[in-house]
Amino acid sequence: MTKLILGASALGAVVCASTASGQGAPPPGYGVMGVPPPGYGMYASAPPPSVPAYPNSMPPPSTTGMVTPPPVYTDPYASAPPPGPVSSYAPQGTSNYSPPPVSPGGYAGNGGYNNAVKTGPAIVNYDNLEVFYRYVAPKEADLNGAHTIGGALQLALFNPLYLKFGASWGSGSGGAGATGGNAKDANYDFASISAGAGFHTSLIHDRLTFVAEAGLTYASLRAKDSSISFSDGSIYVRPALRFTPFDWMEVQAGVTVSSADKYDSKILDLSAYFRVLPMLDLGIGADFGDATRAFRTAVRLRW
Repeated sequence: MTKLILGASALGAVVCASTASGQGAPPPGYGVMGVPPPGYGMYASAPPPSVPAYPNSMPPPSTTGMVTPPPVYTDPYASAPPPGPVSSYAPQGTSNYSPPPVSPGGYAGNGGYNNAVKTGPAIVNYDNLEVFYRYVAPKEADLNGAHTIGGALQLALFNPLYLKFGASWGSGSGGAGATGGNAKDANYDFASISAGAGFHTSLIHDRLTFVAEAGLTYASLRAKDSSISFSDGSIYVRPALRFTPFDWMEVQAGVTVSSADKYDSKILDLSAYFRVLPMLDLGIGADFGDATRAFRTAVRLRW
């Protein structure tokens, strides 16, 4: 029995020795704390890609050699630096709009031509007072010419209407045939008044205006020792054109047709006005009627 136990022990020792010799010795450092075995991490995942930091400001727009780039603002609450000599963007607080240039003489006239900035009323307006001297030469052979003074007032209503009032007075002398050769007894007085309303509108261009007036007129002539005296009331209509070839000049042409029997029933009038001050014009004109001829000079005040 003892021999059997010793034999089994010897056999187990031989088997253990054979197994140990087949596995071999472990490599150096294997199993040492803190040292990974060879090949460790060969199949580990790559680190995540780095993400660039978000820029604090937008890149400047593309520019050319003739344009400087706009300033880059890093602080939204900081005041903007002054722009460069030529910037591709307008400076802050400004815009690309520019006011229209001032017209020659500074006249735009109530909105005037091209809406330019004005320094006074337009030469064509409907708020004015005119004072004139008028020499009237009757076609009546027994009367000489009369020296007449008068005035006209225009008042603008709501666009495009206006009112017009006028009055004149003058005196003249008679010809030799009026009193049988005694001309000193043929002196006469002539007076007229008128009141009317009209409207105006532009034609083709702002510089050309059509005007139409209608109203009442009363004329009176009183001659001494003569049967030529008369008084006549009538209704009149006057279409006319007002043209401004320059901002400092106005030309008028009109035809007055009335129901008068003893005075001019048709009158062609021509006038020209020249601006001498921002609100003051000088004018000259002539009237050609079927009973008289007249020549006049005027001073017109606008507001």
